[in-house]
Amino acid sequence: MVFLHLRAYSKFLLVYFLICNGILIGQEQEDKKFDETTEEILIFRTSPGIELEAEGFFKFQVSTFSPILVVKVNGFAQMVATDKDWAEFEIPFYLEKGKNLFKVFVQTKKSQKEKEFIVKYEPQKIKNFKPPPLKGVLLLGYTNSNNVLNAADSNSKTSASKYDLLLSLGYSYALNQESDLNLSAVIKFDHYPDRSLVKEEVLFRQFSTDYMHNNILGLNLNSGIGQTVVSLKNVDSSDPYKAGEFSKDLQSIYFFLALKKQWGDFSGNFKIQTDSQDKMNTDSEDGTLMLTSLGSKMNLEKFRINARLDSKSTTFKDSTKDYESTTIDAGTIYSWTPWVFSLNYNNFDQKYKKPDASTNVILKIKKDEINSDVKYAFGMSSILGTAIKQIKQSSSDSSRSYSETQIVLQYIWMF
Repeated sequence: MVFLHLRAYSKFLLVYFLICNGILIGQEQEDKKFDETTEEILIFRTSPGIELEAEGFFKFQVSTFSPILVVKVNGFAQMVATDKDWAEFEIPFYLEKGKNLFKVFVQTKKSQKEKEFIVKYEPQKIKNFKPPPLKGVLLLGYTNSNNVLNAADSNSKTSASKYDLLLSLGYSYALNQESDLNLSAVIKFDHYPDRSLVKEEVLFRQFSTDYMHNNILGLNLNSGIGQTVVSLKNVDSSDPYKAGEFSKDLQSIYFFLALKKQWGDFSGNFKIQTDSQDKMNTDSEDGTLMLTSLGSKMNLEKFRINARLDSKSTTFKDSTKDYESTTIDAGTIYSWTPWVFSLNYNNFDQKYKKPDASTNVILKIKKDEINSDVKYAFGMSSILGTAIKQIKQSSSDSSRSYSETQIVLQYIWMF
């Protein structure tokens, strides 16, 4: 009787073992299918998980064993090439401070998968220091020209030298971490040792105030208002009290708005400015000037490349004085501390809107300048420089066509 019970119990254990083993094998097969489904789609991030700038790109790659059908990031579908099993994506972002969630959904012909990524935005901590509110630049210059009076090529040329002094002062008041209010003043005048050229001396003054705000939808904004005054030496011998003094020749009030955008080592800027001009000795050139400017900068290790395009148009009381002009300026700078080398090209093209009353010819002027410059920095505040400038101007009026070579020496002190 006991043996009968043992045999029954042994059969029960055998059946139970076979059932459990079948369950385990089935579970392993299900797990294997799940792993194969999971490994069918690989999603991996190639951009960092911590960003120091709010603006940038979320980069990731997708690799599958069957063609990719759909890729979505936070619900927004991305462009996917046909019959591809590998793809790379760059999604522009503007991060909020702290954690930012990116949900990536991928669907293929055989499977689908969603993966979440966290990108932390940790702004760089600004050191708590107070820069000097008042800054300035003092420039002392010497220029030697082989055609100081811009005589036509067919006429004799006058060689002469002059001394320049420029003083620029700026005061900055920080409203907060992103905006500043600035006041600035510039004064410049020159002096000719040859006193027969005294009438060529010019006094330039400019005063302005502007508001700067960084990071408005990723743009840096700068707007302001200012005044420019140009004075010439008075050589009228009929008034001995004013002879030799500077007298105001032109003044203008201007307003400008500028935007700047930074993309890594590349930056672009746009500026629009309007001037209200008042000519002292005549009303014919009283009116407005409109300037539009588009520029860019790019840093390539020790090189910096600059380019700018300006367009100007006038509306004067005397319409025969109205003109339109374009300026193309391009240059490159190479820094080899403490040396700085630069090469710059400037093209100026001017065309009057109406023909001259006396000649019935529309005046056109084209001017090309090539400037080669070398500077040496003695420290953080002192710079010594030299330059050679080649100028060539052509015009529909032959009396305005000339060529000139200038040699310049400069000392710059920044404080």
